Amino acid sequence: MAGLYKVPYRTSLAKSFEVGTVLRIRGVVPKNADRFYINLLCSDEPDSEIVLHFNPRLDESSVVFNTMECSAWGSEERGGSPAFQRGEPFELHLIAKKESFKVVVGDSDYHQFSYRLPPERALWMEVGGDVQLELVKVF
Repeated sequence: MAGLYKVPYRTSLAKSFEVGTVLRIRGVVPKNADRFYINLLCSDEPDSEIVLHFNPRLDESSVVFNTMECSAWGSEERGGSPAFQRGEPFELHLIAKKESFKVVVGDSDYHQFSYRLPPERALWMEVGGDVQLELVKVF
């Protein structure tokens, strides 16, 4: 089953990703997937700063969190246990809390990623890599 969105998928956010904003994504990890990513971007420019880089790496059984500021990646932060399985559907929520992004995968709290750049700087969102994207909703 193909996703409903063409990947890579990029869209502007209706408003900035301020505290209280939730990004809901639903999709399927293909059976041959290695990695995919979700980025919250400051602009639509190719060299945009990245407020949040969320990068499930099935080839490493990990999820990497990071920020890109002034064309340089920060130090990688890794989530706990693998949260995504090849050939399986998933649903995740990225929630802008007071001091960090809260990541919920399925019904479980997965990780808190403390802000390195203010979340309200995120004006664009993109999803790419090995993923079938079925739903993207910001509220």
